[in-house]
This record gives sequence, structure tokens and C-alpha cells, in this order.
Amino acid sequence: MSVSPLEYRYGREKIKNIFSEKSRLEYMLRVEGVIARFQGELGIIPVEAAQLISKSVTGGRVSLARVKEIEKSTKHDVMAIVNALTEVSGDGGSFVHYGITSQDVNDTATALQLRDFNRYFREDIIDMVITLSSLVARYKDTPMVGRTHGQHASPITFGLKLAVFLAEMIRHLERLDESSRRVLVAKVMGPVGTGASLGTKALQLQKKVADNLSLGIEEAATQVVLRDRYVEFLQVLANIAASLEKFSTEIRNLQRPEIGEVSEHFTEQSQVGSSAMPSKVNPVDSENVSSLARFIRTLVTPELEAAVMWHERDLANSALERFTIPYSCILSDHILDKMNGIFASIMVDDRRMLKNLLDDDFCMSESVVLLLVKNGFGRQQAHEAVRKASVEARKAGSGLKQYILSSSVFSMIPRNDIDVAFDPRGFLGSARIICENVIKMASNVTETARRVGTSGY
Repeated sequence: MSVSPLEYRYGREKIKNIFSEKSRLEYMLRVEGVIARFQGELGIIPVEAAQLISKSVTGGRVSLARVKEIEKSTKHDVMAIVNALTEVSGDGGSFVHYGITSQDVNDTATALQLRDFNRYFREDIIDMVITLSSLVARYKDTPMVGRTHGQHASPITFGLKLAVFLAEMIRHLERLDESSRRVLVAKVMGPVGTGASLGTKALQLQKKVADNLSLGIEEAATQVVLRDRYVEFLQVLANIAASLEKFSTEIRNLQRPEIGEVSEHFTEQSQVGSSAMPSKVNPVDSENVSSLARFIRTLVTPELEAAVMWHERDLANSALERFTIPYSCILSDHILDKMNGIFASIMVDDRRMLKNLLDDDFCMSESVVLLLVKNGFGRQQAHEAVRKASVEARKAGSGLKQYILSSSVFSMIPRNDIDVAFDPRGFLGSARIICENVIKMASNVTETARRVGTSGY
């Protein structure tokens, strides 16, 4: 029986596989094997036992079915793995899980899962940066209505709007990379963080295990890796989710028929917008991104609660983290991939953008204020004159330019200058330069990211 929508509706298989029950077992066995290997090397356990354990964690010798069978009796998931591994390790079984505790295995395995997830997720962000860079370059000179408070404002370019998104994604890539060194850590220091059962070589063992797994170390542990690390990671994902919802919300708004400037790709041959209204063309992918982004952000709160533990550790974090970590990762990847697909196939009506801009010349009021100042008005005097003109023009049902041309208040302003002030294509400021700067920044970031790859993980 499938209960979670992750099983049948959301998430890419390669990401879900990282967090599957089978993969989780394999990560944990890998950790047990590496710990045993270096325990043998350091003389903590016999070398022969270490070799037997290391061999037994591979090749499917420990099956998920057997672990589940044992857990029915132990009521302890990690002890079930330990017992199953002991069964297949022959004479080495006496030293399985020697000197360590469940969370040494659990938390180190989680770090491996997050590292492997980050490799995919990082590529997702880079792909988004590349997609947005292409769009910014294409539309850097495409004028459109700027909107503040949901109302028409001064003109911008569609490229500038996308450059804002692009710069945001570049910062998210930096955040992911910067947080990784704090989040991806191993811990092999026993039940209370002293490493007492491992003897004088405990710290040396932990360092060797971490290096072998390409992880950092928990500098001062309790029984667990401290949860400020996981909180930071989920906050990075939540921040990315917030950006993705912002992007999708913008598309949803611009797709509204009364605006009609941008829309998702819609498969005309077969896609259905509504079960009742066959004419509907709905921004369903953008709505899906928005919906799941809201859920992803809520997962930070229980992880914050999990960071508060009694003394060296209690179990109140355990159950909720079976949801917070895999759900955040799987869904974050899902909506990032979907948002990139939306941008890659986005439909832009640049003619409608220009028409919406030209149809509302009140958008040029800022430009008119500057024109008046250049012709002798004080700035505040010019602002008030244009404000009053806007009020009267709306009352008269006319455009702002038409009213100004007919008003004696503005009679000293040359007609040609008024025409120039009302041309939105001449009032785009540094939009093009900003777009080009962000494109260049993106190019540098992606080039570096591709070169560095995942060596930091």
C-alpha cells in the first residue's frame, strides 16, 4: 500500500533512491565496514576480524528482509543491522559495532546521503543558472511594465526581472557550497562523545573514517552530530524553495489573461486545463512548485525542535527526521528540476509586454517628473504637479500625456521633450548593463563550479 505521494507522484527516482530503505541500509553498512577497517588498522580490533567485517558489508550479504525480521524482536533498527551483520561476519562477528553507538552509524550515514544528494542538487542549480542566463541575454532589451504593490510602476525589461532571479540562484549555489563543510560530517565517538570504548586512538579513528568517506568531523559531539548542522541545511533548502515559489508566482501572475505577457508551455495536442472548462490553460507546474515550496519551508520548524535535546541526547529527534531530511531533499530537487523545465520552455509575448506598457502612459510619471525638474521645477513641485495631473487625467478618462499636453501648467515644456519623456524604451536606465553584469557573474560561477565539481564534498 502506497501512502506517501513521494512513492507515486513527486520526486525523481535517482534522488528517491538515495533515501530509500535499501540505500539507507547500504550507507549504514558502509559506515560499519569503514569503521571496522580502521579499527583493525589501528589495533583496536584484530585485523582478521576487521577484514571479515569489511567483506561482509558488501555484495548484499546483509539483506533488508533479514534486518526487518530481526527488528521485530529487537525493536531497535540499528541493533537489527548489527545482529544481521554479525551473522554473516563469521569469526569477525564478535567485533561488529565494537566501541561505537547507533548514532555513530546513523549520523555518518546521513552525511553520506546528503553528500550524494548535494552532488545532484548542485548540478540542478547550475542548470538553472545556465537556463536563466540564456533568457536574460535574450530579453535584456525587452521593455515591460514594472509593478509594485500590484500596480503599474516605471518600465523595466523582462531580462532585468530574470537577472534578479539569476543573481538569487547564484547566491543559493554559494550557500549550498559554504554550508556543506559544516553539514557533511562524520561522528565516531561513542554513546556520550568521549570515545572511551575506543581507547586512546578514538580521535585518530574518527579522522581516518571521515577522510576515507570524504567528510568533515564533528569537533565536539554528544551522542549525536549536533543538529544545528541539519537546521542550517534545511534552512538552505527552505530558502531555495522560497525563491522558487517567488519565480513561479511571478509566472502565474504574468500568465493571467488580463496581463498575458508570459505563460508556461502548454501541450495543445493533449493537455487538459480543467475537467469542467475545456478552454482553460492553467499554470499547473508553477502552481505545483508554489504548493510544494510551502511544505518544504514548514519542515525547518520540526528540525529546529529536534535540535533541543535532553543532556547528551534523547530520542525525540529520531522519528521526525525520518521525514524532515528525505522529504526536504526529494521535494527540493523535484521543484528545482520542474522550475528549470518551466523556464526552459517558457512562452514570452514581448509584443504584449510592449502593448501593456504603451497602453498605460501613467507608467512614465517618474520620467515626467525628471523632465519638469530639468525645465526649472523644484523636485517636490514637479512631483506634486504630476500627481495632480494624474488625478485629473483619470477623472477625465484620458491618458497622462494627453492631459499634460492640454494643460497650461506644462505649456513651457517643448512637445518633443514630452514625447521623449513618454517613450518607455528610453527610460530603462542601466537595465541592460545590469543584465550583462549578472550574465558575466553567472558565467564565472558556472565555469568555476564545473571545474571544481564535487571535490568539496
